[in-house]
Amino acid sequence: MLTFQEAIKKSESYSTRHLVLGNGFSIACVPSIFTYTSLYEQADFSEYPEIEKSFEILKTTDFELIVNAMENSSAVLPAYLENHKNICKKMNFHSLRIKELLIETVANNHPPFPSEIPEEKYESCRKFLSHFISKGKKGRIYSLNYDLLLYWTLMHEIENETFSLIHNDGFGRDSWLDDGEPQFSDELIWQGKTDGQNIHYIHGALHLYDQGSQLEKFSWVDTGLRLIDQSKKALEENKFPLFVTEGDSTKKIEKIAHNPYLYNSYKSFDGVTQSGKGKKPGNTCIFTYGISFSDNDKHIFEKISNGRIKALFVSIYGEPESEINKKIIQMAAGLSAKRSEHPLKVFFYNAESAQVWNS
Repeated sequence: MLTFQEAIKKSESYSTRHLVLGNGFSIACVPSIFTYTSLYEQADFSEYPEIEKSFEILKTTDFELIVNAMENSSAVLPAYLENHKNICKKMNFHSLRIKELLIETVANNHPPFPSEIPEEKYESCRKFLSHFISKGKKGRIYSLNYDLLLYWTLMHEIENETFSLIHNDGFGRDSWLDDGEPQFSDELIWQGKTDGQNIHYIHGALHLYDQGSQLEKFSWVDTGLRLIDQSKKALEENKFPLFVTEGDSTKKIEKIAHNPYLYNSYKSFDGVTQSGKGKKPGNTCIFTYGISFSDNDKHIFEKISNGRIKALFVSIYGEPESEINKKIIQMAAGLSAKRSEHPLKVFFYNAESAQVWNS
């Protein structure tokens, strides 16, 4: 098992390193909020006792697992029950409500102010990110999380830093000429595909809203309102942020394919995993942090196993011999086993040694 510093040193033999962030990134910052157990305990199931009972029956706090179970059950129920229509309709409605409850719970329990995150946590996190997107680096960051922690960290500039984070999430103000005078939109709008975008929220995020003809990013600068307050206000108006909360990998891909922003981010990740010229693979590597390698994210990891990147560095939190870590190690090693023409080296590093949030 490598330390993070040893992993970074080893990765210096590759021209570019990219980063994929999972829920462990957020849990490491605020464990009392971002674990599925915490979200489950805070969710309001009072109007839907069947949903709460489903969690109990399957002995889980994983929202996506329950969504998947309900969708699959409603699909096969007609084979076992004649009068199934009302039950199937109710199960499909409940699977939708679980997705909405997850969004509402994340928003309602999210830290309200960026200042609630201590300065030293921002400092250590920005230092961690600098290995991928600081000046002179060509890496990209792909987040699978819904919360605002990555966004807050990128926006939280610190005096006298020894590095400069270079980040572009693809959002900007639309511009046009009116009687020869340049005009700019009030909203921050996704500007479409661009090679300069190096921050991607593949599963959406709490501050991104699909407005039909365009994707808008909430910003404190435009309204003077905290992002969390803007998100809660939108929820009260029955407007939901762009979230991919589907229960399995196939359904997640379907959701991604129907949104230009998500699809562009997914294709960007595909491009990273397929880097190179002609038949020659590029000299690149990918780091993961806080990724559990669960089946409902297969659409991410299959890109790696089918790709041409040369190395994968996987974070391991806690004892390598724990059941969850043995599964992660097995799944990650399996990606390499699927390669034939373009070998993939897989390395494991201690997540705590990265000191992502100074903890």
